[in-house]
Amino acid sequence: MKKLLATAALTLLTTTPMVASANQYHTHHHYHHGGANAYQGPRVGLGISYLSDRYIDTDTGFKLEGGYDFNRIIGFNLSYEESGYDYKYGSVDFSTVKLGADLGYAFPLSPSVSLKPYFSLGFHRTTEDHNWCERKYCYHSSYTDTNTYYGFGVRLTADMFYVNVSNEVLKLDLGPYRYEPDQIAVTVGLKF
Repeated sequence: MKKLLATAALTLLTTTPMVASANQYHTHHHYHHGGANAYQGPRVGLGISYLSDRYIDTDTGFKLEGGYDFNRIIGFNLSYEESGYDYKYGSVDFSTVKLGADLGYAFPLSPSVSLKPYFSLGFHRTTEDHNWCERKYCYHSSYTDTNTYYGFGVRLTADMFYVNVSNEVLKLDLGPYRYEPDQIAVTVGLKF
């Protein structure tokens, strides 16, 4: 988890000056022209994701996300994330669909670059698939929970590209277990 967050922070810190410099004279995109629609529009991205808490530490999986920014404060998000891990006798896989909002403020860093720290909240549906074998027999169990999530993140937007780093806490009641793992993700994408 620390490696992923450090990589994301380094990406944001190194990308911001380069993108600001590269886009200094290139500000044709509608996102940065000001006016009522300056921070409005859809976005779509792809990245990496994993779950982590005291009991779970999945391998890195993937995340597919879409969203819409209504203004520089409020955004809508829809995502699908998968991750899992293997152990000696089997494997555990998690898949999550999330629908929610982000609330923050997009600070302009240059005419074509903005940075939005935000708080996120919404609903998720998570499925845990567990496959394992003992002696000559193999077994499968599956649990699904629809619940809430909350978290925080930061999105760097440069002209029509963005990088998003998020850490969201899922409330989970899966079978006999109740826990709140962190779902950590880094995505890159396009803003239209």
